[in-house]
Amino acid sequence: MAARRAPTAEPRERTRLPLGPLVGGCTVGIVISWNVANTGSVVSLLARHYGTGLAAMGLMTTVLFFAELAVMLPGGRAIDRFGAKRSGLVAIGLSLVGNLLLLTTSSFALALVLRTVVGLGVGLGFLAGAIYVQQGAGRNAPLAGGIYGGVSLSGGGLALAIVPQLVGAYGWRAPYVSAVAVAVVALPIVLASPSSTIHGPHAGRPRFRSLMANRTIMRLGAMSAVSFGFSIVLGNWVVTLLERHGSLSAGSAGAIGSLILIAGIVGRPSGGVLVHLRPDAAWRTIAAAFLAGTLGVVVLMLAVSPVLDAIAAALIGLAAGIPFGATIAGTVKSYPQASGAAVGAMNAWAVLVIVVGAPLVGLSFSLPGAGRIGFAAVAALWLAAIAVIPRGLKLS
Repeated sequence: MAARRAPTAEPRERTRLPLGPLVGGCTVGIVISWNVANTGSVVSLLARHYGTGLAAMGLMTTVLFFAELAVMLPGGRAIDRFGAKRSGLVAIGLSLVGNLLLLTTSSFALALVLRTVVGLGVGLGFLAGAIYVQQGAGRNAPLAGGIYGGVSLSGGGLALAIVPQLVGAYGWRAPYVSAVAVAVVALPIVLASPSSTIHGPHAGRPRFRSLMANRTIMRLGAMSAVSFGFSIVLGNWVVTLLERHGSLSAGSAGAIGSLILIAGIVGRPSGGVLVHLRPDAAWRTIAAAFLAGTLGVVVLMLAVSPVLDAIAAALIGLAAGIPFGATIAGTVKSYPQASGAAVGAMNAWAVLVIVVGAPLVGLSFSLPGAGRIGFAAVAALWLAAIAVIPRGLKLS
């Protein structure tokens, strides 16, 4: 697991995408994405096991994202010092230990503590995977980021599909058994992956204040907040909105709402390809995605028909995915000697939007319009965010 020192310059002539770091980073991404979605697919079953209500079960996701937010900066610093591969292995280990212990308890309070442990792994793993796939990518960095985003997001989609099928064999333990299995499979793959770049304990370590004040990182953070952040917020409440205003059953509303996640699996690598092919026009590509996302939210808010609802949900997923690779690549380019800390600072904005935005949109369901005010606010903010896209951003 020996790490190597960072090279002084990235060779500009390199055009091939290094396979080893891509496989290792994407494997870490699948593990962390699985943990985001595994409990939500059997939430009613878990509520009965822990003896609590569905509203309280929302805390299983809340504590995970709070932990992810808390680990963004220290996790990024750890990646810079010890390397993305080692940090990714630690993240997988946190997932493995947390889920193994979750198999043993019926205490809801203890389950929340253990989900917090898993959440620390989710945050560290997201950063480690995102940084790892950038290694040696050069001008292919947006493409590598897009592939990572799509593959990692597929882990959550697979969890939604597979975990309910395991209930017959494992009952309430199904989400945790599946997460343990995924971590066990992932460990040898990441161990066999190439060593990752380290920068040492002091090289290129900007202060937290300078990271957060950096104009480029602030803009990229805002882009991530309204794309990735809003997709999670909308995904949490789209089913309720369609049930209230679309006269749809829970099953139909769930199938339509899931397109926000599923389409993102296509949107993230597609955005990476588009930005890779036309890096000078990246801001136009992302601006078009923001316009499409705004349109999708408006159509979904109106709930005109199931067909239009499905198209709108898919449009939101695609639009939210397109900026992913560019935000990661742009951040790494801004701070190449402290890429982990920089990506952590950038992504903190998106996680903060999830932590704050999800309950605020939920609160809007108690206001006139039953949720439409919250969705309208999301649409307005997504449209306004076009103004923050850095037009002169260098991605390679």
